[in-house]
Amino acid sequence: MWWSGLPLHLARKVDLRGLRAVAVDGTIAGVRRLGKYIIVEIDRARDHGVVIHLGMTGRLRVEPAARTRAPHTHVVFGLAGGDQLRFVDARRFGWVAPGRPLAQVEALAELGPDALLGFDVPRFAEALGGVRAPIKAFLLDQTRVAGLGNIYVCEALFGARIHPTTPAGRVRRRAVALLAAVRATLEGGIARRGTTLRDYVDADGFAGDNAAALLVYGREGQPCSACGAPIRRRVDAARSTFYCPRCQRP
Repeated sequence: MWWSGLPLHLARKVDLRGLRAVAVDGTIAGVRRLGKYIIVEIDRARDHGVVIHLGMTGRLRVEPAARTRAPHTHVVFGLAGGDQLRFVDARRFGWVAPGRPLAQVEALAELGPDALLGFDVPRFAEALGGVRAPIKAFLLDQTRVAGLGNIYVCEALFGARIHPTTPAGRVRRRAVALLAAVRATLEGGIARRGTTLRDYVDADGFAGDNAAALLVYGREGQPCSACGAPIRRRVDAARSTFYCPRCQRP
C-alpha cells in the first residue's frame, strides 16, 4: 500500500504523518468492523492499522487509479496493481485515523460490546442492571452498546414492545426479547443494504432498501402495523423518537 496525499478538509483533523507511517509499504492483513468503525489491519503482529468512521455520508470505494476521482474524495490509499482505496464523504463528518497500535485509538478504547456480536443474554442483562437512564439513551450510548444508531434503536424497541423512556434497569427481565429485537433489526438492515432517508448510499453508490421496512421510524401519525394506533413522535436529547403508544406502554 502507498499513500496519495490530498487536501484533507474533514471535520476531524487528519494525521497525515501517522497515516503514512502505517500505510506506506504495508500490506492489508484484514478488514473488520467494531461498532460503527471500520478497521483496516496493516500490521497485525504489532496491532497497527487504519480506523475509519463513515459519519453520515462517508463511503469507501476501490477504483482504478486512472478513473476520475469523485467529488468530495478526501483520502486515497494506493493498492498493488494500480487500484486505489478512496474515502469519499460529501458532508465531511467522517474521519480516517492511524492506529499505532489500534488498541490505543481513543474512539475504539471507549467502545462497549458490539451490538450484533458482543453480547449473549446474561452479559446483556448484566449491562442493563441498575441503570437509571432511559433504555433508548442506554442503547445509543456507544460506551455501553457499540454500533446502534437512532433509527435502529427506535425499531428494536418497537420490536421488543418496550417504551423508549423506560429505565434501562427495569428492562433487565426482558433482556431476551430486547437483544433478539436488536439483532433482528440490524440483520434486516444489513440484508437490505442500509436505510436511505436522504444521503446514504452503499459501497456501490446505490440507495439502501431498508426504509420501506421501517415499522415506526419516520411514520408519525400512520397506523401501527401491529395494533393500528397512530405512531407518535417525541424528542429525546435532540433526537426524534418514534413509538407506538399502545404496543409500547410506559
